Amino acid sequence: MNTKTVAADQIKILEKKLKATIESRGALEEDFSHQSNLFIPFISKLSLVPKGINLELDNRLAQLRVLLHKSAPISEIELKIAQITKLLQRHAVANEKNITQLHEQFNIAGKNLQNTKGLSDDIRRKLRTLLKETESTKDNITLYIPLLNQLIELYDISLHSNDVTSQEKSSSESQLPMDAAQSTEDRNSDISNELIEQISACLSRLNLSSQHTKELLTIKKKLLNDTNQGAVLKHFIEIFDVIVADYQYERKSAKKFFNTLNDTLTTVQNAVKKTLSKSSESQSTNNTITDKLQSQLVELGNTTESAVSLEGVKVNIHSKLKSITATLDTKGKFEQLSHKELTSQLNQMAEKVKNLEEQSAGLSKKLSEQKRKSMQDALTKLNNRASFDEYFSKEMVRFHYEPFDLSLAVIDIDDFKHINDNYGHTAGDKTLQVIANTLQNEVSNDAFVARYGGEEFVIIYSNQQETALIGELERINKKVARLPFKFKSNRVSITLSIGVTHINKNDNIHTAFERADKAMYQAKSQGKNQVIYLK
Repeated sequence: MNTKTVAADQIKILEKKLKATIESRGALEEDFSHQSNLFIPFISKLSLVPKGINLELDNRLAQLRVLLHKSAPISEIELKIAQITKLLQRHAVANEKNITQLHEQFNIAGKNLQNTKGLSDDIRRKLRTLLKETESTKDNITLYIPLLNQLIELYDISLHSNDVTSQEKSSSESQLPMDAAQSTEDRNSDISNELIEQISACLSRLNLSSQHTKELLTIKKKLLNDTNQGAVLKHFIEIFDVIVADYQYERKSAKKFFNTLNDTLTTVQNAVKKTLSKSSESQSTNNTITDKLQSQLVELGNTTESAVSLEGVKVNIHSKLKSITATLDTKGKFEQLSHKELTSQLNQMAEKVKNLEEQSAGLSKKLSEQKRKSMQDALTKLNNRASFDEYFSKEMVRFHYEPFDLSLAVIDIDDFKHINDNYGHTAGDKTLQVIANTLQNEVSNDAFVARYGGEEFVIIYSNQQETALIGELERINKKVARLPFKFKSNRVSITLSIGVTHINKNDNIHTAFERADKAMYQAKSQGKNQVIYLK
């Protein structure tokens, strides 16, 4: 086969490869064109979604649509996309702030409605469920629209109810004799028991230092005994003074610790710098001594080689060895001194770090104690609402991962307001403590008991089937009913209304609690002092 034939074959192979490459490129171009025809209209439609939110953003997106439709160079499109990205980032930050502000205002409005007098139990229950649902911030403002509708509806119902009540009250007051009207004015000069109860509950949730906690308890007792407006306002000021004093104390403690931390770190930093500098100097000095010693050894070798007589060798060696000995002595003293200085600096740093560790351990212990207190109800020493929320959330996660018998009981003390109104708040506090202690002692070992708020308690059971669960709660109910409560020489029988349910696979935290809460209200409406189970 000659060279011409080989070349022809090679040309044919190359032509085939070129043809295949052209076809492949054509297919790629066709695929790219198809994708462009698909994506450009999609991106154009997508860019219309945020229309009306921001004028500048609308203009930029319109410009991007024009560039896409006229197939502008990719550099122009990239520049426009970069501008739009910056605008979207700014909008995202602003949107985050708007969501946070809306969330705060929503909860404030809901809590203000909760504090309104004369609301029915049904409205209070719906409002509590709504606020529970909005404890965490939503991802999007639109998610608040149905929630706002519910809140507005509850406001409308409560306003209508208050209008009717006001008209009835106005009508009845117009028929009162003068002395009765005067009596009504006198009562209005007092602060309502409901407000004092709310303040008392808030004070119970405060976690202050032991000294300020004692002061707060003293003021709280005075507050519960005084309902006169002037006296109550005076106690409010005393409470604020104690809280401010405690925060100042905590702030000073934290500031002292951080100042000490800063001083210690500065000392350690300076010591390290000094040590490094000293080490560098020591290394330089040590190298100089080593070079000198090396030079002396070289001189000693040269002396022996150039010596002409044995006597001359002895004299020269003796002289050089004395010089070498002196150099070695200098080297040893220098190293000993350097080691001593380094040890001293390290000891100083170790002492500083030890002091810092001791203070840090003290602060850590204090923080742990604060966390423990923040998860405990101050009055009953049971777990509090925050502790319940955390525990129940974890159990729900565990339940959905590997299902087991998980149940929730909601407990409410019957006619608790009657105790506060007739025998005072001290009697009410004592009642809560006794019932809390009874619940803690009577429930199963693996049950979680918490004070949910006011006169409500909650129990979370694991691995309790329906029959055993209802049996235990009924036994607890009978135990409480037999407790020997005695106020002002009067024997008082106290009972509980209990609602309980098992968690199912379709439940979340809110639906499960709502069902148990509904069962509790059903127990109340059916005569109180009983246990109602809902599936």
